[in-house]
Amino acid sequence: MIMLAANFTWRGLPVDVVVPVGERPKRKALDWLKEFSSARKRPLLYQTQGEWFAFGPPAFQAEISERIRRGEKLWDE
Repeated sequence: MIMLAANFTWRGLPVDVVVPVGERPKRKALDWLKEFSSARKRPLLYQTQGEWFAFGPPAFQAEISERIRRGEKLWDE
């Protein structure tokens, strides 16, 4: 996996972005990242099998899902 730590912010919180080196991240590594994300209140955006997923507060998940549905960029570069 490649992790882009604090790649952007959402409502003042740093958001970490993870992309797999292969088709998807290993389950054990992804589970660790989710625990890390929860403990530090850092929303997580990750990709698996070409699809993006959001982990964090329900409002973050809903916003990212809506951006995906509309075909928008998930973050500003």
